[in-house]
Amino acid sequence: MKFSCNQTKAKLTLSFVIALITIFTLAGKLEAQTAPAAPATETTQSTETPTETPAPVAEAPAEAPQQESEIGLVKLFVTGGWSMWPLLLSSIIGFGVILERIYFFFTAKLVRKGYNQDLQDAIDASGMNGVDEFLKANEGQRITDILKNGMEVSQNDPEIFASGIEREAGEVMTLLEKGLTVLSAVSTIAPLVGFLGTVSGMINAFDAIANADQVNAKVVAGGIKEALITTAAGLIVAIPAMTFYQYLQGRVGFFTSEVEEAANKIYKEYLKLKAGKRA
Repeated sequence: MKFSCNQTKAKLTLSFVIALITIFTLAGKLEAQTAPAAPATETTQSTETPTETPAPVAEAPAEAPQQESEIGLVKLFVTGGWSMWPLLLSSIIGFGVILERIYFFFTAKLVRKGYNQDLQDAIDASGMNGVDEFLKANEGQRITDILKNGMEVSQNDPEIFASGIEREAGEVMTLLEKGLTVLSAVSTIAPLVGFLGTVSGMINAFDAIANADQVNAKVVAGGIKEALITTAAGLIVAIPAMTFYQYLQGRVGFFTSEVEEAANKIYKEYLKLKAGKRA
């Protein structure tokens, strides 16, 4: 039996402000300070004679103010250009979905370790009576609810049981997969937006070259910097989204396989009962 996995649109439960504050807190602030070496001052001593008054020592030139260049998130965001806005929105949405899904999977009681092995032991010991006792002892888990609801409508018919399990599992799969389509979209769209910003930055760089009388590094540095920032930003948004998408999809697939295995065990018992009644 294979259960259909219906995907639905995600409803984000985390607020915009919390996600934004968390992103800026995790990212921190990057500072790069360049301090030129202090100019060496030469002290010249004039030869003094007993009859001459010492010549006034020339004052050393005032030290040049320390040059400081600071690169912060806001400056990087502004330098990145227009493409940083959709990337920011994508990161907030993806981060909100990740937090909500992780909270759900860690709080929802889906299936405990060794569930199917214990179910098989109960079947080998007492048959369908063992199944009933096992399900009563493991109430509160999603897999138990699916199996119990399927057995309630089965009327001891294996085919009706299979249909009931498929319907019940489909409802749970919809709940488990909520938000995964959003993560998939973020992981796919974010690099494309970053590359689009890269193209835009390179266009600005070549436009600056075309309008400049003399070409030097400063002419094209702005456009190239914009291109590199947007590329990095797109990958920074996409990589965590894709990572957590694969992780959450694996959790859903594991639960699906556990339900299929447990349902097949009970399905075989129904087939044995049906064959026994006919005999």
